[in-house]
Amino acid sequence: MEDLRRQLEELKKRLEALEESIDPVDEVMLSIKARLRKKIESISTINEENAAKVLKALANPDRIRIMKMLSERPMSFKEIKEALGVESPTVSHHLKILTKTKMVRKGEKYEITQDGMLFLRILMLISALGEEGEENE
Repeated sequence: MEDLRRQLEELKKRLEALEESIDPVDEVMLSIKARLRKKIESISTINEENAAKVLKALANPDRIRIMKMLSERPMSFKEIKEALGVESPTVSHHLKILTKTKMVRKGEKYEITQDGMLFLRILMLISALGEEGEENE
């Protein structure tokens, strides 16, 4: 439990450092920061099973493409299928995983959730960090 508290404190410190480097004009980033802060403060334990499911959902390029498309506008199943250029069962499988992890919801059309937007933004940051690391090699 003490180790978890230390990890939470470290996350808070990292968030504060990130906070200082964010351009205050970027309202999207500020909103994400506030949501992250709230989630971090409410974390008491890590649910390893849930974390693994979320990471698995994010570990597929087509699912990331779906989230990126849905971040621009809600889309029907057919629109997603045509944009990806894959078969219906594959699209169905991807959407099932994304809806189970609450990154996407289905109404009249599929749309990305706030959590999905948060994870998409985190993926963008991770990608940017990975590219920065490659430059230094």
